[in-house]
Amino acid sequence: MHVVAFAAARKAVLEEAGGVTAEGFPMTSCYVESLPSQITVPLVLAVHTQGGSDYEPRRFIVAKSPEGERVGLLEFAWQWPDNPGVPVKFRVFAHHLPITVYSAGVYSVGIYSDPDGAEAEFEFPLPVLRLNPLTGVPQNN
Repeated sequence: MHVVAFAAARKAVLEEAGGVTAEGFPMTSCYVESLPSQITVPLVLAVHTQGGSDYEPRRFIVAKSPEGERVGLLEFAWQWPDNPGVPVKFRVFAHHLPITVYSAGVYSVGIYSDPDGAEAEFEFPLPVLRLNPLTGVPQNN
């Protein structure tokens, strides 16, 4: 399986007819009013693979703090039948990952084959900043 796109968005919705509608993709930073905070991050994931493979993929989306501690986990799996006569199959998802953020910093969100895996198959950084409640300006702490 090959990842075509994987990143956070301000909003991601899986359409009934197929595909994803996303706003603010990729989301380059996240702002919270207080720390610690529980947030839910919309994610867009687009993948493809050769026909004749990956019939029942299972992966884990894991969020890690700047210190490497796991702060969010989402397991997902799907049945992925071949399309007769088509050598490649595609799939797109809109997931929503709950994350606990304890401090400002650069968090990572990755796709893993094992929830405790050390190496992500694909990963992106997500800076989390705290808004100053008086000015609305991001702070580094």
